Amino acid sequence: MKDSVGSSLLVYLVIIIVGIVGACVIASSAYSKAYKAKTNIISIIDKYYLVNTDTNDADDNTTDIITNCFEDETCKETINKTLDNMGYHMPKTPNPCEGTNIRNKIGAAPLIYPTSTEDFYGYCIYKNKVNATDYYYIVVTFSHLNINVLGIGTLFKTPVYGETRVYY
Repeated sequence: MKDSVGSSLLVYLVIIIVGIVGACVIASSAYSKAYKAKTNIISIIDKYYLVNTDTNDADDNTTDIITNCFEDETCKETINKTLDNMGYHMPKTPNPCEGTNIRNKIGAAPLIYPTSTEDFYGYCIYKNKVNATDYYYIVVTFSHLNINVLGIGTLFKTPVYGETRVYY
């Protein structure tokens, strides 16, 4: 009888350890996907900036690159297609871009994208000014876990922050 009690405790202990290790692997995978999404968005913004500064006049360096990018939909479509290809999906509602946790981290930088909850695609872009003519963008993606089989939309949502270089 003593051996049966000891072995059941050992089985429970193994199940708990496997559960903890599994949760760490799943959380690491979700964070890695959000980090890659953030890096891809920043590289697309930088590429769009470099292409458009070659065609702009020398006097027009204060043009807001992201606003121009999202007006003609080029950058937005490229970003969304890249996120779809890498498998980064986020529930559209609720939009966490105006949340207090993010505002406490980035300050008063104005939100550039998304402009509405319907436009939310799993990332937020804020414009932060260094001085009157220089600015950079803060990109926020979200590490999240969806368990649709159990009916859980988003189990946790952790923001992943990144910044572009300063544009002059």
